Amino acid sequence: MNETSWQTGADGDEMLEFVADRLSPRQWLLASAAYARRLWDVLPDGPLRQAIDFAELALEPLSAKTRNEWLKKIDAALPEAVSAAEAAQREIVRSADPDAATVADPVLARPNQIAPSFPLFQAASRHAANAIEWIGEAVGEAASVVRVLFREANEEMLEEIRPLVEQAAGSRTRANGAANNALRLKHEGDEHADRTAGVKNKRLAEAEALEIVRKVDEGKQRSQDDEFEAEMKRDRAAAKQLARVLREIVGNAFTPPRFEPAWRTDTVTQLAQGIFEERAFERMVILADALLDADCDEEAILRHCRGTEVGVKEPPQHIRGCWVIELALGRYAPLPAPKPAKKPKPKRNPLDDIFDFGPLRDDDDTRLA
Repeated sequence: MNETSWQTGADGDEMLEFVADRLSPRQWLLASAAYARRLWDVLPDGPLRQAIDFAELALEPLSAKTRNEWLKKIDAALPEAVSAAEAAQREIVRSADPDAATVADPVLARPNQIAPSFPLFQAASRHAANAIEWIGEAVGEAASVVRVLFREANEEMLEEIRPLVEQAAGSRTRANGAANNALRLKHEGDEHADRTAGVKNKRLAEAEALEIVRKVDEGKQRSQDDEFEAEMKRDRAAAKQLARVLREIVGNAFTPPRFEPAWRTDTVTQLAQGIFEERAFERMVILADALLDADCDEEAILRHCRGTEVGVKEPPQHIRGCWVIELALGRYAPLPAPKPAKKPKPKRNPLDDIFDFGPLRDDDDTRLA
């Protein structure tokens, strides 16, 4: 790891390894909270969102009592949060009649009548019910993510929260996909019913409906190569996201930025405090102007505020704990110097195992000359 790869690279796991033993508990918490915020849209308004805000705004490590109080709030709020998410999803898929998902046969005016479009409506109902169930699971998993923020802040917190976020995000994606399929199948059913209302061959029309259902259920089929490529893309995206978070919290891990006390004017500190408290990162460009007015000439600071950092293709995704905000508020602490590297263990030659006959015994007939 060198300064260039830190400033412009996308291997977040390598970057984390480089600084892991030097991050403060607050930095671990802020990095973990940044991941929890990826599930913000899954969480309804109330204690679960408030918990993330509270964890981010804390300037000192949370006491065991405070952590326990918030864990109780999270657990108490979960049933209502799940119910609210399920109710909202139910409204989205209401036209697909999710409550009919378990109906095995059509309700017909004449028992011997064939309803060729029924498989489409039945599948729409099934997908609608799944959409409701899976969004409830996503909320429950998201609440588990929030709970992690109220454990002791250290490296294990981030290690635990990252896969939990991916799991909850996956459930959210499944729920949204099921909702889309439900509405699509309902629409297909309506059109199919209109199209086949007067056909004589009901069996053929029903087979057509079943084929539509099969295609929707199976979705786009992917080969093993496609699956491997998709997994690689997810891994690269995860590493890239971690790199962004670390750069946002640490800044330059090799060259701490210069910040003169004279630049910390009332305007600068008020702007920075407002950005931090309100997560109003759109004001970062205004902060850059205020710093310029205070005669700030540190290019790294000004570029970070304006999103024009050299060598970085995408603008920063600011989070609470942004190193510029911390500098402006007098809270930024450069990383401690790296600890001395451990001496690598001598590599063992595999041939040693083959020719290792153990120590000589006193009664061995063979003697070395």
